[in-house]
Amino acid sequence: MPRRPRMATGELLYHVLNRRVGHAPLFEKPADYAAFEQVLQEAQTRTGVRLVAYCLMPNHWHLLFWPRADG
Repeated sequence: MPRRPRMATGELLYHVLNRRVGHAPLFEKPADYAAFEQVLQEAQTRTGVRLVAYCLMPNHWHLLFWPRADG
């Protein structure tokens, strides 16, 4: 049974991370990092969510974002 969608509160900052299983590399070359940054930019443009900070490492990434409104 799938879980119900979570509601984001616009007043809060959210830390999101994703790590590759087994410490395998997620980003192997500079173009991989650039492609991920392009996806971040497109997502920010589409959703209007403020991206406060991000950190990309070879096997994982961290995002700190701040929704503009509840929902």
